[in-house]
Amino acid sequence: MISVTREEREWFLRNLARGLVEYTGAAEPPVPVEEMLRHPPTVYESDFGVVDMYSNLWDAIFARPPSRRGSIFVRVDLPPRQRRYALARESLSALITSRHGRDMGLGGLLMDHLQDSADYFARHLLAPEKMVGAYHQQEEDSGDLADSFVMPQKAAQLRLQEFELMPRRSAAT
Repeated sequence: MISVTREEREWFLRNLARGLVEYTGAAEPPVPVEEMLRHPPTVYESDFGVVDMYSNLWDAIFARPPSRRGSIFVRVDLPPRQRRYALARESLSALITSRHGRDMGLGGLLMDHLQDSADYFARHLLAPEKMVGAYHQQEEDSGDLADSFVMPQKAAQLRLQEFELMPRRSAAT
């Protein structure tokens, strides 16, 4: 495993999420996570997919059969907020196990803290810093943020707290 601090890991996860948001071209919420998974960046074409499932075992789970395309199996009956969050969370497993992710060493970097990393990544994929900043300037609360970004209330509260705790970059950087 690669030894990194929590801050370094979170910086890396924010940038992974930022890259995917930029790929989608989203300029306002909600970020089209499911569309991105159905039509992924070229480097992840054999790694992203969505399969609806009828099961009560999980909200969603990523699986990759040997020598086959990986897919996120997601419960068909999930409410939109939970569905988007589950898809965003499991996207990190798709990234880690992708050929590109393995070549970058993502498993060694993130596997020791996979659950925390996946939740953090999901919040930043669903609610990117620039978009949260715009809502924060309007003094929106976490309920409004959850509605606008179509994400669970608890995730929106955590995302807003993370945003408020992040050091602001100066205009020069």
